Amino acid sequence: MRGLGAAFLLLLTAEQGMAAPTSSASVPHRIMSLKICTDELLMDLAPASRIASVTFLSREKAALKLWPEAARIPVNYNSPEEVLATRPDLVLTDSFTSPTMRALLARSGARVVEVPPAENFAQIRTVTRLVGQAVGEPEKAEALIAQMDRTLHSLVASKPVHPIRVMGWGGGGFVPGRATLFNAVLEAAGGTDIAATDGYTDVEGLIAAKPDVLAYGDDYIDTPSLRLDQNAHPLLLKLYGNRRIVYPAAYLNCGVPESAMAAAALRQQLEAAISRPGGVP
Repeated sequence: MRGLGAAFLLLLTAEQGMAAPTSSASVPHRIMSLKICTDELLMDLAPASRIASVTFLSREKAALKLWPEAARIPVNYNSPEEVLATRPDLVLTDSFTSPTMRALLARSGARVVEVPPAENFAQIRTVTRLVGQAVGEPEKAEALIAQMDRTLHSLVASKPVHPIRVMGWGGGGFVPGRATLFNAVLEAAGGTDIAATDGYTDVEGLIAAKPDVLAYGDDYIDTPSLRLDQNAHPLLLKLYGNRRIVYPAAYLNCGVPESAMAAAALRQQLEAAISRPGGVP
């Protein structure tokens, strides 16, 4: 019980941003990340030489092209056996860790930091600082946040007069709503999400909503799948053949400082889409 209590106190301190300043002796050198979003923050903030492993998901194409260093870092499958075998001095995971896994992590002897999801830019600042402090790189975290904020300020200064109406169109008809990171990035880009809440829609519902632009994530966009067959619907191709954009899904699935860069790229894509012949219905 004492071990569990100590782990809880360490976690609580980290989440509240009250961790003591790092010294060279306390900087972790065998850091293990158990979730894709903590992978990305860790690779942003710490050199590969100090990373014991990231998840196998960081080797998937959409993430790997943005964090290529994952190709030369060992991977894990989020199992307690791997934690015990790796002997990390810091474990990064998310707030959805199971009670059983929490108990096993507490017994591993490693410091455990649970990183909450970031679904807007204020939360991105919070989690970047949290991970930066945990890995001993608070100055690098602040530099990334400063760069993100400069990009966001530039986007605000050049915001379109009329927001571009966008529908995020995922495989199987999934549409992300307004309480999502997708919406935060889209609004920073000068668009507006016409889906109020997360949910599903069919081709008829999409056409009835009359978005200016359809936005597709690039994670599985070029992978043959029955879920993606609807993208080739003749009516969609006719109405939106020139008004489709593909965004870097890895920057919108996880809240990271680069999400501001995704917003800047999205701004250019949206403006290009509506400037094409027949750009706005």
